[in-house]
Amino acid sequence: METVLESLITWWPFWLGLAILVALILLMQIWALPGNLPYLARGQLVTKSELKFYKSLSKAVQDDFQIFAMVRIADLLRVEKNNKHRRKWLNKILAKHIDFVLCDPGSLKPLVCIELDDVSHQRPERIERDKFVNRAFKSAQLPLLRIPTQPEYKAREIRQLIESVM
Repeated sequence: METVLESLITWWPFWLGLAILVALILLMQIWALPGNLPYLARGQLVTKSELKFYKSLSKAVQDDFQIFAMVRIADLLRVEKNNKHRRKWLNKILAKHIDFVLCDPGSLKPLVCIELDDVSHQRPERIERDKFVNRAFKSAQLPLLRIPTQPEYKAREIRQLIESVM
């Protein structure tokens, strides 16, 4: 019976080839890892129409509020902990967002939320979504202001709308 050393000496080309093959496989796996993940920057955070509104909104609120754009509803509302359908209700708001949120500049507590309603809000599925969102914000006692998109916005009118819901 051959010893281990004799086996290694006899079969050294096989063992060397196997070692090279394993090393090549490991190197190929390392090289095959993507250098970048499949994410791309989205570009602007808001649409052109929302940006136009944002500029007027900034004039309307001046330093009285801190403005945040594109905030997830799940970051504004929470579901009662003892609700037996908590996960279901949370899932209904996880992928939805609000166009603008006005917060107290000192505490960043949300005070008024604003949805800019364009023509997409006239589609049947969007109407249902909007009804649900309206009910959710009413339930949470967080004012939600809906403003139709317009070619131009007047800061004074926006300010009056904000004050009317506070």
